[in-house]
Amino acid sequence: MLNNGILTLANITWLLAAMSFVIAPHVTRLPIWVTACCVVAGAWRFWIARNGMRAPSWWLMSLLAVGITAGIYVEYRRLFGREVGVTLLIVMLCLKILEMKMKRDVIIVIFLGFFLALTNFLYSQTIFMGAYVFGCVWIFMATLIGFQRINTEATLKERLVPSGWLILQAIPMMLVLFFLFPRLSGPLWSMPQDDQARSGLSDRMSPGDISKLSLSDAVAFRVEFEAAVPDSKDLYWRGPVLGQQSGRGWTPYAVEERSQLDFDKKSPPTKYRVTLQPHNKLWLFALDLPASLPPSLQNNATFLADFQMRSRGPVTQLQAYEMTSYIGYRTRGELSVNDRRAYLNYNNRLNPRTIAYGQKLAIENPDPKALVEKLFTLYNSQFTYTLEPPLLGENSMDEFLFDTKQGFCEHYAGSFVLILRAAGIPARVVTGYQGGDINPITRQLIVRQSDAHAWTEVWFDDLGWLRVDPTSFVSPLRINRGLSAAVGPVGAFNTLMDADKLGILRQMRYSWDAVNSQWNQWVVGFNADQQKSLLENFGMRDVDWRTMGIALIFGVMLAGGIVGTFLFLRAYQTRREPVVAAYNRLCIKLVKAGMTRAQHEGPLDFFTRIESCYPHVAAEVQPLFENYIALRYGAASLATPANAEHRTLLRKKLRQFLSAVRRFKARAPNGSAPS
Repeated sequence: MLNNGILTLANITWLLAAMSFVIAPHVTRLPIWVTACCVVAGAWRFWIARNGMRAPSWWLMSLLAVGITAGIYVEYRRLFGREVGVTLLIVMLCLKILEMKMKRDVIIVIFLGFFLALTNFLYSQTIFMGAYVFGCVWIFMATLIGFQRINTEATLKERLVPSGWLILQAIPMMLVLFFLFPRLSGPLWSMPQDDQARSGLSDRMSPGDISKLSLSDAVAFRVEFEAAVPDSKDLYWRGPVLGQQSGRGWTPYAVEERSQLDFDKKSPPTKYRVTLQPHNKLWLFALDLPASLPPSLQNNATFLADFQMRSRGPVTQLQAYEMTSYIGYRTRGELSVNDRRAYLNYNNRLNPRTIAYGQKLAIENPDPKALVEKLFTLYNSQFTYTLEPPLLGENSMDEFLFDTKQGFCEHYAGSFVLILRAAGIPARVVTGYQGGDINPITRQLIVRQSDAHAWTEVWFDDLGWLRVDPTSFVSPLRINRGLSAAVGPVGAFNTLMDADKLGILRQMRYSWDAVNSQWNQWVVGFNADQQKSLLENFGMRDVDWRTMGIALIFGVMLAGGIVGTFLFLRAYQTRREPVVAAYNRLCIKLVKAGMTRAQHEGPLDFFTRIESCYPHVAAEVQPLFENYIALRYGAASLATPANAEHRTLLRKKLRQFLSAVRRFKARAPNGSAPS
């Protein structure tokens, strides 16, 4: 057991508190028994420190490590992956704290604590998490400083202030490495990503799905337009296309990939930048219709024949891409026999009344456009748009069309497509988002989960695929002004904002969103393209690896120069303090007498060596060293706040010390002991 004053109860308490602080965000993801093991290990370590007991033997620690590893394997059925890796790191770190015996063990635990703090970014990269991890680093630095004190306990101020200064000194170098270190195309770690449920659109739509999603206020993506923001009625953000009826809902068909979409452009191009939040699915959102794949995603995305834009892997990180779309368009080509059959297919065992109604409309309205007009009149005159439609049974479209006549966008899109298919007109459901909220501070369009929407596309032989939104027949307000305008404030937060007549909450929301947007752009989403653009703004053209290396070297030199200058001025100011200047003069006099202080020696170690090697001089210089240590480092030092009487006494002692140093004349010591 270590018995040199390092593994004290106070230091162990600080270490356990720091480790609890960094583990806390992981607790909701850890198995309950793993959390229990960590708590037991921490309590055991605290009991050892409090009662001066020995750490567990190596064989017991080995047995615990093997047993817990086996338990984790049983829990996850593997020993690799993000979740398993983090869990193993947490448990083994707790066991390492339990077996600490030497100062080296303490250093290892604290450094692993720094690494564990970074694992929180594997799950969240928000501003709050950034601030939280910064706090973790600060506490670990304070803990490390406390362990460097021997035989004395560091106070709260003596821990937090020096650790804060160390972190501030590291910030210039951190900024240089963040902005100038060459960006890789993927993350630095290569552990496989575990599935993680996220709110967002699904590849399946059934009655009630999108209405539930519309209760979420979470941001789906943000959009910056190069020119004016288009009207809300034109803001259709295309997502999954659902062509196959599956039970009560709709699912996508398997369609072929395309490198380019083929359509006639009927409007000027609309250029914009999308910052997409991770949703763990494949779809990428673009304004209907996108002209081409974004340059930054040429190798990682593709178009599908139904005009979807898809990522080749799940979107698990923030994605930012430049897009050009044409709001006015006309699709080209003809519908193949297989596609026509697919988009006319329906389940004839369900919803018999809806199918019969569609067949009847086809007889009465042989012109497809006239049939659509007929449905427009029907929806507009007899149906109600609501966020809380009645529950439906197995024949959901029959009950909706002929009984309840209340629904959300998925009800109207699904029933509309089914009627058209029964009438012999190819049609399909398109899901995505419609509209958005403009932030007046950043002029960005914020598209939230509450803007989720479903509409339809109808095939006309002379027009191709044409967007027809049956929701606009029922509630034009939903399309022109958004969900809240159509059904009132959605969710508790929007209700609260609606009651805020002064608009303070709304302004705070926009301000916070503006901060989040900058965080996403310059921290989370800072990629190789942005890095190149940043360097080009500073006049660096044709940026390559060599240019990046030169910029990094100069940046490191600049940051090091700034911090070095600050430390030099601080040390120079310290050397100018009377007590320090007098001590330096004392050391110079001792050098002339053959006693040289080593660079690493403090006053106590220097005097100990003088006392050992030059006992004739030790008695003479001992009062000088004692006075210097008391004035510089003692509890009643010059740096300690004191009252007027105390300061007067300190000044008197300082004058006595300075006078004694001036009077001191070093004599060459007898003997030839080494200096």
